[in-house]
Amino acid sequence: MSKKITYTDEPMKTGKIVKASLPGPGGLSFRKERVLTLRLDEPTIAELKEVADKKGLGMSTLVRMWVRERLAGKASL
Repeated sequence: MSKKITYTDEPMKTGKIVKASLPGPGGLSFRKERVLTLRLDEPTIAELKEVADKKGLGMSTLVRMWVRERLAGKASL
């Protein structure tokens, strides 16, 4: 750092005022999710990880998508 910083007591220049882009507290919504523990054997987990990796997703995301599809009747029985 070769540049010397000089501090002064001068008032700061007022910057540009911009409109807030985030909603107020009433406009925020939070996910109401719960954790579900699922026990799977190692070969199933390995296969699940392989499929998820090919799709560019995490395993939990893939399983969540499959469950939602099944519950919505989009998946075959």
